[in-house]
Amino acid sequence: HKDTMPDLTDFMTTREAAKKLGFHVKRVPTMVRNKSLEGVRFGRVWLVSRKSVQEYLKKTKGMSKHDPRRKTEK
Repeated sequence: HKDTMPDLTDFMTTREAAKKLGFHVKRVPTMVRNKSLEGVRFGRVWLVSRKSVQEYLKKTKGMSKHDPRRKTEK
């Protein structure tokens, strides 16, 4: 059922994700919407999949924060 809180061991907050990724916290929901990261919206809060953050970091390792490929990396 939709309003059940997801298992938080698999997710992190947008603040945690932003810190790990080096992005502004407001950038993270955009990344979830454009499918760069996986996440779920729970009420007014976005929860980001820990696995997708790890995969994103692996894919973009060594790239500059401003590298345009980071924004479109699927």
